[in-house]
Amino acid sequence: MAFRFLTAGDIHLGRRPARVPRDQDSPQFAPRHAWDALVASAIAQQVDAVALTGDVVDQENRFYEAFSDLHRGVRRLVDAGIAVVAVAGNHDCDVLPRLAAQIDGFRLLGRDGRWEAVELNGRDGTRVRFVGWSFPRRHVTDNPLAAFEPPAGDGPVVGLLHCDCPSQTGPYAPVTLEDFRRSRVDLWALGHIHNGRVLGDDRPIVFYPGSLQGLDPTEDGPHGAWAVTLEAGRPPAMERHPLAALQWAHLAVPLEGAATIEQAVTEAVRALNRQVRTAAGHVRGVGCRLRFTGRTALSRQVADHAARLVQEYRPSFDGISYFIETVDDDTRPDVALEALARADDPAGLLARRLLVLDARQPREAYEAMLAEARRAVADAWSSMVFSSLDDGAEPLTDEKVRQALLRSGFDALDRLLAQKEGGQ
Repeated sequence: MAFRFLTAGDIHLGRRPARVPRDQDSPQFAPRHAWDALVASAIAQQVDAVALTGDVVDQENRFYEAFSDLHRGVRRLVDAGIAVVAVAGNHDCDVLPRLAAQIDGFRLLGRDGRWEAVELNGRDGTRVRFVGWSFPRRHVTDNPLAAFEPPAGDGPVVGLLHCDCPSQTGPYAPVTLEDFRRSRVDLWALGHIHNGRVLGDDRPIVFYPGSLQGLDPTEDGPHGAWAVTLEAGRPPAMERHPLAALQWAHLAVPLEGAATIEQAVTEAVRALNRQVRTAAGHVRGVGCRLRFTGRTALSRQVADHAARLVQEYRPSFDGISYFIETVDDDTRPDVALEALARADDPAGLLARRLLVLDARQPREAYEAMLAEARRAVADAWSSMVFSSLDDGAEPLTDEKVRQALLRSGFDALDRLLAQKEGGQ
């Protein structure tokens, strides 16, 4: 006897994936399409339940759009004898309770930030208790597990929670892994983190299913639902079910030894296609963050190819279309830095600095270069009229500064060497 359910989180019905070129955008890349695929998969597998871990709906102003999608899916599940349980997250804390009140068969747990339990019966009579807590408002700085009490009784217990783990502080229900270990629950399915991951695989299992559909290039790899099987006397069994039609990929393209950039890119995309085709049968489009690597004589050509790759490169293999979202250049000119660094001229000075950046040693010199670059960026940015509008910019990490310095340094070195060659 066993109880089997599908779990997913962070569907964000009403949102569209970001960074998809207009000529590549498709309705099937929207989260609603992934939700429909989840419903169809649950019915085909005849699971006992579908459990949703919050942020099912993107935001308040998507009420009507989300209602029809959610209502249609829940109705199909309930008609197929599949229970639907969920908790609300920080994005849908207001709208999901209202939607749940109007959709028969949709069981929202933990309204108003109060823990709640429900017992579900599987098709073979197996009973499983689900416990859950919903965001009562957009920001919650308290740890929800501080008020948690395990439900009384025998049998498996599954916890549903939208939270930030592992974390001790923050505005999105911070929880530590140790809190879950003390909970006496068999498995915790979490929401909030969009890249799926298993945090603890002992008792209890603690994991993030991840977003149902990758919503931007940072959410790379297969996305979908997880199938969980609960059987008496055995640990929970988990299996990932990719369902998203759009997948994001971070693709390294080595240019060392390559004859042309076009050939290297096509070979890399074909290799990626073999992986995607094998692992994720629902995928119809793949957006790539391309990163060129290696010491190569083609280094000078990368900048010219980058714009054309983003704007024009649209191959299709086995019914899967590909596009390039961004191109990063981590190549190095095919020059011997160590030999150049011995010279007492501008090229030698620059080569010595590049060696420090490349090796991150000596540490004091390396950190001084990063600090100098950060000051220059801060001064330039503070002088820009609209700098205050860039609240959503990605943080400027040490690695980003290092890569930017390496790129500009090698560009400058390339020009210096070209001048020396021209002057001979």
